[in-house]
Amino acid sequence: MTNKVQIGRTDLVVNPVGMGTNKIGGHNLFPNLDEEAGKDAVRYAIDHGIDFIDTAYLYGKGRSEELIGEVVKETGKRSELVLATKISPVFTEDGMINNNNPDFLKQEVEKSLKRLKTDYIDLMYIHYPDEDTPKAEAVGALQELKD
Repeated sequence: MTNKVQIGRTDLVVNPVGMGTNKIGGHNLFPNLDEEAGKDAVRYAIDHGIDFIDTAYLYGKGRSEELIGEVVKETGKRSELVLATKISPVFTEDGMINNNNPDFLKQEVEKSLKRLKTDYIDLMYIHYPDEDTPKAEAVGALQELKD
């Protein structure tokens, strides 16, 4: 893959085909996933020019991030990759609750960094907006983390 594309108005430039990973560790979404096969798929993608990998806490309640973190660390190619992940929701006995509170967002970024085994995340999304947090506060928290 040679024709790179810019992601929106960011300074991130990637191959036009990326890898979504909801089936890598997303046991809560897809039953009977084989984690080793998932890790093999990520390795294969990286070895064949995929440089954008998208995951989320929602995918296996962080398990997808953990598996991707293991593979990325093992390949030694972190600096060649763009990792994207998403924050929210919170899982409760009654289901999922969306939470965009700035303190929660900051805590979850720290947890994602640990699961991904990296000291930076290239692209962080809010998976689902909530109805209570003003958008400016949520975006402001992400901007603080970026800075």
